[in-house]
Amino acid sequence: MVSGVESFRKWFAEYTDQYTIIGGTACDLLMSEDGLDFRATRDIDMVLIVESLTSEFGRRFWEYVKAAGYEHRNKSTGEPQFYRFSKPSSREYPYMIELFSGRVDAIELPEDAVLTPLPLDDEISSLSAILMDADYYQFLREGKVVLNDIPVLDAAHLIPFKAKAWLDLTERNRNGEHVDSKNIRKHKNDVFRLSILLTSDIRVTLSAAIRSDLEKFFSAMEAETIDLKAFGIRSQSQQEILQKLKTIYGLL
Repeated sequence: MVSGVESFRKWFAEYTDQYTIIGGTACDLLMSEDGLDFRATRDIDMVLIVESLTSEFGRRFWEYVKAAGYEHRNKSTGEPQFYRFSKPSSREYPYMIELFSGRVDAIELPEDAVLTPLPLDDEISSLSAILMDADYYQFLREGKVVLNDIPVLDAAHLIPFKAKAWLDLTERNRNGEHVDSKNIRKHKNDVFRLSILLTSDIRVTLSAAIRSDLEKFFSAMEAETIDLKAFGIRSQSQQEILQKLKTIYGLL
């Protein structure tokens, strides 16, 4: 389990309608629910649900940041708004929190909140662009579930986000941008890890744009070699997993 998640759960149990956790921590919590292990991750990626956001959440969040004693406190400029808090004074708190908001100043921070400007790296820039897309933001809102007082994006809705991130980073790399190959590989592998949690009777409705992205991803995966045994998958082949996912998303 991600270090510090218990303190996070306790502090924000009353605000589960105002944010959703995505990324590696969401994967870890989802797989832990089924007694499965996930790859090591140490940061919490959270997306604000701006339609539900209250000033009380903003105050509570800043109280948490101060209680954790985060050494680094950063904020991007422009839209979408992105915050990063890292290196807490105690392991009781997550090593890093990355917070995304589609609206500038959605969180009203106190006057004493000193934040250092932060340039966006390739992965954060890609994720920010995805979350600014109206189709993906609505899809995120539809897929939220609450696990023991922590709202996360469920596996069936998280997979298209992982697929889109892989497509975007792969395209940037192809265009000559510097992209860490580990980040590209991570998103691809997470799709197959998360597939363990889904059964073929699940059905997920997609917008035309998300449908197109998933079709591109699955087509690309036909030419990829995935080491399924590394994820503990031994009862299904790569082709069987792709067929199951295509069935779930109505792509057959």
